Amino acid sequence: MKIGILGTGFGAYHAKIYSKLKNIDSIIIWGRDEVKLRNIKNDINIETTTDINDILDDPDISLIDICLPSSLHKEHTIEALKNGKHVFCETPVALTIEDAILMKQASDKYNKKIFVDMFIKFDGPYDILYKFVKENKYGELKALHLKRKTPPLWGSLGLDEITTKLMLHEFDFVTWLLGPSDDILSTSAQKDKDKSHVETIMNYENSFVEIQCSSMMPEYHPFTTAYEAVFENGTLEYLENGYYNRTEKSLKLFTDDCQQEIELSEVDCYESAIKHVLECIEKDVPSKLSIDEAIISLETALKVKDLIS
Repeated sequence: MKIGILGTGFGAYHAKIYSKLKNIDSIIIWGRDEVKLRNIKNDINIETTTDINDILDDPDISLIDICLPSSLHKEHTIEALKNGKHVFCETPVALTIEDAILMKQASDKYNKKIFVDMFIKFDGPYDILYKFVKENKYGELKALHLKRKTPPLWGSLGLDEITTKLMLHEFDFVTWLLGPSDDILSTSAQKDKDKSHVETIMNYENSFVEIQCSSMMPEYHPFTTAYEAVFENGTLEYLENGYYNRTEKSLKLFTDDCQQEIELSEVDCYESAIKHVLECIEKDVPSKLSIDEAIISLETALKVKDLIS
């Protein structure tokens, strides 16, 4: 399979992943910065171009991986679909529901698939939690508390952007796990236009989810992701702290009978997501990364954004 990539930021990381896979014949990446393209070519030894039509017009390319700002997703996705390519798109899939729906309609019109990089579905601790819930392993899930906290690493994450740029990953997971919620409450604080803190409650019939997301952490605070899942017959607790030079993580199960440390495998969730996309194209298996599910998550993020505005 031949892959086309749009964007030299996260697109460069995706290119490294594709270059390791046996079922990829060749890769070409498009960008505007010739210095970045030259560095990518030297690092990975793939084809580069500053002419986007080299990718759009190539009949041998099956999949276009779009790693561009979200404001450009609709335009380039529809153009790729029109040219007979499947699309793998970074999150958020779009900045408005209207744009996302137009992308979905184009997918249906041109009979090509859109996959959205909801990588959290392939992240080990979240995959384990998903299976615990679906298998009813420790009874019904009664409460779920999720955290994602960061020092200023990712640019502006004020109240206008935090729900779609950072908190969206939790919405990707929760709406996949439990579906959308019709009863959402949210509150927020803001240090300045680039740093904010949001807490959201999503109520369900027999449980609730609390999400805490913050870009107000100080410079020396780790990048933190965590959850506590409270079941009828046990509690599952996950914590990951990413420091500059190391990562510390643990997943623990607590029941009335024992405390158990669950081993976490070193699986790259981004690589797993890409492998899933390729399998969906080659074998026509059901997708866990559909634009339909991405739209549900985006709707939730935009609803919370309205609540804190």
